[in-house]
Amino acid sequence: MKKYFALLTLCCLVACDKTPINGKLDGLWQLTAIQTPDGTRDTRADRTYLSIARHLSQWEQGATCFYAHFVHEGDSIRFYDFANQSLHRSKEDDDEWLTASQMSDGIMDAWGIHTLDARFRTRQLDSEALVLEKADTTLFFKKF
Repeated sequence: MKKYFALLTLCCLVACDKTPINGKLDGLWQLTAIQTPDGTRDTRADRTYLSIARHLSQWEQGATCFYAHFVHEGDSIRFYDFANQSLHRSKEDDDEWLTASQMSDGIMDAWGIHTLDARFRTRQLDSEALVLEKADTTLFFKKF
């Protein structure tokens, strides 16, 4: 019986090659507030989410959805290569990749992101909360 249990456990571990690699950062986060010099805005009713898995982030609010690659090192996280709908297309598909103009026009204002290369400091990251800050913007997330 123990041999079968050990074999089953080994098979499960080997079969799951897409396991979480980002520790506590992996998962679905709800944006609860954005703090700027103008004050703090409660965003819970907006249903704004950030999903992290492997090397991909998904930014979603209602029917609006964007994707970006990211790198998380120490207390720094960088989001880059923002795209509409999917990152599975080539970079030549210009209609999919967001432009600097779209970013500055506020296409990702819901998340306080205004550039194609968004860098944040991870002020807090645990099993319940994620707090990201850059310049004069702080994003508060709760694990969903």
